[in-house]
Amino acid sequence: MGNGLINLLFAVVGTLLIVVVSHQLWSGVNEQYDIEVAMEYSSADTVTFKGVFIRDEEVVSRAYSGVLSYAVTDGGKVAKDSVVAYVYNSEEEIETNRRIKETEHEIELLRDAQNPGTVQTAKPEFISSLISEEYQTIAALLAKGETEDLSAHKDQLFTLMCIYQIAVKQETGYDEKIAELSAKEAQLRVQKKDYKEAFYSPDSGYFVSYTDGFENELSFDNAINIDAATIDNVIKHDSGSGRKNGVIGKLIKGYNWKIAGIIDNSSNVFNMGDKVRLDFASVPDSVTATIERLDDLDTGKTIAVLRCDEITYNLVKLRTDRVEMTLHDFDGIKVPKEALRFNRKNEKGCYVLWGQRVLFKKIDEIYETEDYILSKLTSDENYVCVYDNVIKSGVDTAAYYASNEEPEEPEETQTAAAGQETDSSPPEDNGSPPEKNGGDDEEEKDGEDGADSEDGDSAEGDAGTEDEEEPSGEENEDEGPESGSDGASEDSSGGDIHFE
Repeated sequence: MGNGLINLLFAVVGTLLIVVVSHQLWSGVNEQYDIEVAMEYSSADTVTFKGVFIRDEEVVSRAYSGVLSYAVTDGGKVAKDSVVAYVYNSEEEIETNRRIKETEHEIELLRDAQNPGTVQTAKPEFISSLISEEYQTIAALLAKGETEDLSAHKDQLFTLMCIYQIAVKQETGYDEKIAELSAKEAQLRVQKKDYKEAFYSPDSGYFVSYTDGFENELSFDNAINIDAATIDNVIKHDSGSGRKNGVIGKLIKGYNWKIAGIIDNSSNVFNMGDKVRLDFASVPDSVTATIERLDDLDTGKTIAVLRCDEITYNLVKLRTDRVEMTLHDFDGIKVPKEALRFNRKNEKGCYVLWGQRVLFKKIDEIYETEDYILSKLTSDENYVCVYDNVIKSGVDTAAYYASNEEPEEPEETQTAAAGQETDSSPPEDNGSPPEKNGGDDEEEKDGEDGADSEDGDSAEGDAGTEDEEEPSGEENEDEGPESGSDGASEDSSGGDIHFE
């Protein structure tokens, strides 16, 4: 009875002791590290400024009496001597001509839709898929604000829907609708008046139907010398574009243009010749430009002039806009600077917590700041990966190597062992024979049988040269346990720590 009670008490105390020790060990493993989860991160050097667009522009002026009707949309390309505008007596005449063109276009689309070659081979499922694609394209263009190609996609969607109606037997054709539109067109032509005068483009380029008054003040050839006062004046007085009597519009020659602004470059991030990306607040376009000029001002700001050879339908209509200039744009895995460590091979990396193991993972650096490093996105487990538990503090690398690093074998021994594993022939005599498992050639010349080798294993010496690899392997295995006496060991690559 007494012995049973004592055994029970010992069992209870032992259990409590195990629980306490386990808790302390678990807490020590999990609470000694300051951890940050590695996440995908984007980083860039950017600056925002109000930019002034400078182009090679020519104002097209003509004296006229009446109302202008433009033959090309703003930002559209024109050839030399092509018509850019007509002069009519009134707005009503312009509206009549517009309706005639609209009716003619609808008739043309209906005739294309009921073309026998198209209708006979049309399959409803295929036409339906095309309708969905066009609908998504139009929605995407509207979301981006890109209206240049919108009209063509609307016409294509209309034609496909008409073809689908015939394919599913909802319509037999559009002859009646075409006849109705033709009668309407005939009535409109009775009211039609011809234009009084036509204006032609003096050169090829991009035509815009309005001016802002800065066309002559801002010279493309002299843009490199623009000063801060001019930049501020244009930004302050840019009240939008308008039309003046006698002015037809302006012609933008070529696709090269420049943009000037005053930026904050106090950190000297941007330099002459840098290629940067420009994004704009008013339009969805993004272009690449080259920095041509950086001139520091007394105010601590910098005049920047950039050159670009990409022109778009939207950009030709702007004089000023809010611009974001980006020099570097990197996507990678964010690693805090305080987690940076180096292994015995002097490879840059960090420690990560993997369960109860601490692993060393390398960093493939693509970008660096004062606070963090971006490592290249990868699935290679030898490098930092997304969602790794990066240890910022808690691992003293120097102390770890001082207490746990295994002594390395002499280089000569490693070379001899490698030679024996890969080639059964005796190693070459380089004047420095290994101390262990001496060269077979020398033993044969001296008439010795290997019984007096340094490891003292006469039995293996009598076994011949084929078994002489084994003493070296056994000897290496005997050295291992001594280096792990403190409870932690590192693998041969120096990559992880195992808690036993």
